[in-house]
Amino acid sequence: MVIRARCGNNITGLACCNILYPSPRYSGQLHIKELYVSQCDRNKGTGKAIMRFIARLALEQECLSLSWNAEKSNPGANRFYQALGGRINDHIVNYYLHGESLSKLASGI
Repeated sequence: MVIRARCGNNITGLACCNILYPSPRYSGQLHIKELYVSQCDRNKGTGKAIMRFIARLALEQECLSLSWNAEKSNPGANRFYQALGGRINDHIVNYYLHGESLSKLASGI
């Protein structure tokens, strides 16, 4: 789902998120794939309003957790998320395949 923040006719921010069901034993987890606030609208409460909306949505959908990723190289985003109460999950390692590694797996090598 895509969530938009508006000021008049202007979109000031957006988030892309979905509900994940990791296994039948667990309730849903709302995961934010992207959060973006336009440069000129940062530090005006737009990001916090979007996150609050998503948190309410997670509870309405009976999700027990809300998750997202942030780049280590983005200290502003990390300060923002920590100020909201977000914590780093030491129990999860984020894996990815890129380029040659992706091609090798896809081709069965």
